[in-house]
Amino acid sequence: MGVTREGYRIALPGGAVEVLERCGVERPVARLADLAARTPGGLTAVVDSANGLLDAPLGAAGIPVLRADPPVPVDGGAPAEVLAELGRSRPGSLTALPPAGWTMSGREEEIAAADRASAPVERRLALGGRLVTGGTGTAPLVALTFDDGPDPEFTPRVLEVLRRHDAPAAFFCIGLQALAHPDVVRRIADAGQTLGNHSWSHAYLPDLGPAGLARQLGHTRDAIAEACGDDRPVRWLRPPYGGRSPELLRAVDESGLITVLWDVDAKDWSRPGPEVIAERVLGQVRPGSVILMHDGGDDRSQTVAALPAVITGLRARGYRLVSLDELLAAG
Repeated sequence: MGVTREGYRIALPGGAVEVLERCGVERPVARLADLAARTPGGLTAVVDSANGLLDAPLGAAGIPVLRADPPVPVDGGAPAEVLAELGRSRPGSLTALPPAGWTMSGREEEIAAADRASAPVERRLALGGRLVTGGTGTAPLVALTFDDGPDPEFTPRVLEVLRRHDAPAAFFCIGLQALAHPDVVRRIADAGQTLGNHSWSHAYLPDLGPAGLARQLGHTRDAIAEACGDDRPVRWLRPPYGGRSPELLRAVDESGLITVLWDVDAKDWSRPGPEVIAERVLGQVRPGSVILMHDGGDDRSQTVAALPAVITGLRARGYRLVSLDELLAAG
């Protein structure tokens, strides 16, 4: 199963190919679940590290997932037909993902090493105002950020909480989701909130070469612009998983985007309960913090429920919620 400029591509046993365009991830996952239920012995899905949208919902649907690692995802993604053929002919070369795991399971040491190697470039970019790490300020300012949307149910609910509390935030959009839900992207923009780039398909960006990176970032930029009906610039990039390498950071800087990381992780994706989510944020916050939460990717009702306590709790502690622009300007 792969992604294209217009949506998802499923290569089925027997060679048939189905193309699903401008839809949320729920539709291809439901299609595979239906096929698996009608196939003796079920089906196994093969994805690559440029398809981080797919592993969790496939696992939740009871479909085993195999991951193809570099050099198979040639410059940012392998066609569905290539992935299907690998599953048929070379399953031993693929990595089985645990049902409750994540796209990059088994590559944690490699990812950590790349993050460590990026430190000198991060420092240089941060000094030049080209990278935001969070937690490095002295003024009591914090920025709220949300990843993995837009989601037709949960993003509007997050926006409503922000409206009631007159709070700014940044929404890092996955391009495929922006393509599927342009009306939600417009609601974010019309609310005066910040839009950011979170790649086309939640890809692990250090696996990409120049052309693959340009596609992931450019397709997302174009989908957001199309949704908003104008060419307003998207200045900010959050790399999925926070994945970075020295080469990637330099390439992103050259593209004109500012990389945004975080220092406060609500880990709301684990759905520990609204009270725990709020406690995690308030327990980690410090001047200049960038707070990571999620408005898409799964059921985010706990995030919505926790958000009022997060906002009021931050303000009770003397923090002012600001946009990324203001946070960056404050140093």
